[in-house]
Amino acid sequence: MMKCLYLLYVMFHVTAGCDLSAQTKHVYIGLPGGSVLLLCSCSDLHTKPHTFTWMSYRTGGLTDMLNDEHYRGRLQLFNNTSPGNLSLLISDLREEDGTDYRCITEKGYIDMRIYVKGCDLSGDKHQVVINGHPGGSVLLPCSCSDLHTNPQIFTWTTKRTGHWTDVLKDELYRDRLQLFNHISPGNLSLLISDLREEDQRVYRCSTGLEEYRDIRINVKGGRRETSTRSGKTDRRPPSEHPLSKTTNSPPASSSTTQEQDKQPPHSSLPLVFGIVAALLLVIVGVMAFICWRRKGRRCGKNMITEGRPKENHQTVPDVTYSTVSHIHTAGAARVQIDVEEKTEYASIVTN
Repeated sequence: MMKCLYLLYVMFHVTAGCDLSAQTKHVYIGLPGGSVLLLCSCSDLHTKPHTFTWMSYRTGGLTDMLNDEHYRGRLQLFNNTSPGNLSLLISDLREEDGTDYRCITEKGYIDMRIYVKGCDLSGDKHQVVINGHPGGSVLLPCSCSDLHTNPQIFTWTTKRTGHWTDVLKDELYRDRLQLFNHISPGNLSLLISDLREEDQRVYRCSTGLEEYRDIRINVKGGRRETSTRSGKTDRRPPSEHPLSKTTNSPPASSSTTQEQDKQPPHSSLPLVFGIVAALLLVIVGVMAFICWRRKGRRCGKNMITEGRPKENHQTVPDVTYSTVSHIHTAGAARVQIDVEEKTEYASIVTN
C-alpha cells in the first residue's frame, strides 16, 4: 500500500513538472568585467524539470546561450546541487551582453534584462585646451565617472594625417606615451612627454560611438629652459656684461637713482650726534660738580713749596688750602694740610 502511494506521488510530480516561482520580469545592472546572477527556479526546489534552457536576444532573435560561442567559459549553472535551481551566473560581462534573456522550462518561462553600465566619461563635454612647451610634458585627462569601471574598449585618436588615427599605435609618439589604467581601470588619462611643435592638435579620448572627450594641445614657443622670460637671473660677472657704446657720457639718471637707493639712509645721524653730545655735557657737568663739592679744591696735583720765592717765568701755581694751627710752644710752627682726605704737616719759619 505504501509503495503504491509513493509511486502515485512520484507520478504526480513528474506530471506536474517545474512551475517557475516568479513570473515578473527582472532587471539587472552590471559593470564591464563584472558578474551578474540571473535568477530562475522551480516553485519546489526538489523538483527536477524535464527540460529547461536559457535563451538570449543578443543577435535579435532567441538563441541558445548554453551552446553560444559568445558565452563560452563565462556561464555557470547550479542545478547539480539543487535540481530546481536553474539560476545562471554570467561572468566577465561585456557591453554586448546588455540584452534580454529568457529562462524556459516545460511549464513556462521568465524574461529578464541585463543593462551593462559602460564607462560614462566624466568632465566637460566641450573641448578642453592645454598649454605646453617643447621638451615638456602634458597630461590629457580622461576618466570614467566610476573609476572602478573597466571599459572593454577605449582609444586615443588624433587628426594628424587628416583623419582620426590611433595615437597609441602611431610611430610619432613611440616611447613618449604613458597610461594609468593598470593602476585604476577607469582612469584613461594619457601623459605625453618630450613635446614637439607638431604635437599641437586635437586629441580624442573615446569609449564608444557617443562617449568621447576632445582635448587640444597648444605648444608655445621655444623650450622653457631657454626662454628669456623664464625669470632666471643673469649670473655673469660684471666684466662679462656688454659695455655702453659711449664711454665719456655720465651715467644715466636712473642708474644714479638706483645707486642712491642702495646706500643706507643718513637722516638719523644728526639726531644721534646730538644725543651723544648732550650725554658728554652732562658727564662733564657732573664731574665739575663733584670737584667743587670736595671742599672747594680743584682737581689735579697739589704742590707744596717750603719758602721758595716765586719766579717770574712760572705760571700761577695751584693753590692748596691749609689750616694753620698756632701752638704756644717753642720752636717752628706747623701747618696741617688736608690733601685728598690725608693730613700732612708743614713747618713755617717765623722770625
